[in-house]
Amino acid sequence: MKSGPIRPIEGEQITVLIEVGGVPVTHVATAGRVRESTMIVPRKAGDARWSADPQGQAVVLFAHGGRLHSWPMRVEEVLPSSYYLVSLRDPTEGERREFVRTMVEVEISMTPHGEPANPFGYASIDLSASGLRLITELPARTGDLLDLVLRSAGQGPDVTAVARVVRRLPSRHGVELAVEFVELNSADEDRMQELVFKARESLLAQRIGRREFS
Repeated sequence: MKSGPIRPIEGEQITVLIEVGGVPVTHVATAGRVRESTMIVPRKAGDARWSADPQGQAVVLFAHGGRLHSWPMRVEEVLPSSYYLVSLRDPTEGERREFVRTMVEVEISMTPHGEPANPFGYASIDLSASGLRLITELPARTGDLLDLVLRSAGQGPDVTAVARVVRRLPSRHGVELAVEFVELNSADEDRMQELVFKARESLLAQRIGRREFS
């Protein structure tokens, strides 16, 4: 028997796009009581940024089973310490984490395997759970092993990995390297996926905000 659409779980982190003064605003919140067609979202009382318009539109973003889901809703009531949201349509699911890649701004240290670590530098990298692509001046060749350390502001501890260069192309600002991770422990793999997922969640929130509130 096929199950119905997934709903957020009470107490889990969600991202809410909500209409404030006719403008879409994004908040990270915790899911309150969830029913088939309603949801309570605790709000920050007295914070003008949380003064949503009654009957305004909202979109709730949440993760389940490695997929990002979006739930179109309406603000039915603005209560003293929460919003009472009513479903407009069933939640829809997005892409699986492991097939997602996106551009992420990070600090990265990239060093030939086994050598003393190079200093960190800021870079915009095309990151997935299985590898990354970036522009660098490091003189690496296809097949070389590299020690990587990624650091993202506000996103938890550093991520470390050993990667193999699978493609090297000339670029105006150095070389473009594509690498695949060959050594990545489970905790760092989860962190890598979370970096990708959070970046994609932010981009999706922006796109949904433009579409739902236009």
